Amino acid sequence: MSVVLDAMGGDFAPSAIVEGAILAARSGIKVYLVGTKEALSPLESNPEPGIDLVYATEVVGMAESPADALRKKLDSSIAVGVRLAKEKQVPFVSAGNTGACMAAALFVFGRIPGIKRPPIASVFPQSNGQKTVVLDVGANVDCHAESLLQFAVIGDAWAKAMLGIKKPTVGLLSNGSEREKGNALVHEAHELLSKSALNFIGNVEGFDVLAGRCDVIVTDGFAGNVLLKTVEGVAYLFGHMIRDNMPADRRPSEEYQNLMKAANAFNPSAPEHCGAPLLGVNGHCYIVHGNADAKVIFGACQTSVKLGQSNLLELIQTGVRG
Repeated sequence: MSVVLDAMGGDFAPSAIVEGAILAARSGIKVYLVGTKEALSPLESNPEPGIDLVYATEVVGMAESPADALRKKLDSSIAVGVRLAKEKQVPFVSAGNTGACMAAALFVFGRIPGIKRPPIASVFPQSNGQKTVVLDVGANVDCHAESLLQFAVIGDAWAKAMLGIKKPTVGLLSNGSEREKGNALVHEAHELLSKSALNFIGNVEGFDVLAGRCDVIVTDGFAGNVLLKTVEGVAYLFGHMIRDNMPADRRPSEEYQNLMKAANAFNPSAPEHCGAPLLGVNGHCYIVHGNADAKVIFGACQTSVKLGQSNLLELIQTGVRG
């Protein structure tokens, strides 16, 4: 399987992206690496088997307007990469400007018929060792109840295709599990979800995200993004608390190493949870954290390969048709 990788996206581009591409290529993944001639010059002089260099003349900055970038920078690494991904029918991976990646994917791939507002999904680890997919985590900060219903359909398809769950349970994020809790959006969405064919279990709280209560949790992009960043912050804090309380004059004990492993497992920024797919577009776009290092980029390429080999798009189309 192949991926198209944006060499210019992220805080540590292009070096970390190039290193990640090399790790991916050496694992057997074909990588189309898109970037400027200057950024890709090290691989020109020292080619790596499994990596094809694709040149772009422009770069979209992390703070640039997505609309301006899409309109004015037609030869950016994001624009060139998404067009190539559509041509090759393979996933596009970038740690660059999230809005620009979304705009390019929507314009080039188009939406799956029936999908109005494609969400971004994030996979959270559960305390029981399983996973929960949460969506939306940032693409749509203002939503209608119909959008949350579509997010649930998309999340249901993701859980089936990527997690192998035959009948995923779906929860609606609220400030309480009781039916009467929540704002007007939650009340209306609860009504729609209750009438759907989905395996809807009702409202869930923030605590339930990591507790393993359900396989899919839906919310608007504002609450979802706050949830994602909060969990990342708690995992970061937990790791630092463990390290700060380890005596400097001792070798790390087995218990210490196990605690650090647990802290890393619950960090959504870990390589196995390193990014988020934009779902509902008629192609595969995987958006990686901007602070991604080479290991994270490698993990993103691995996840994207699994994404590209799945029947996710077909399952979403079937779900939307009802």
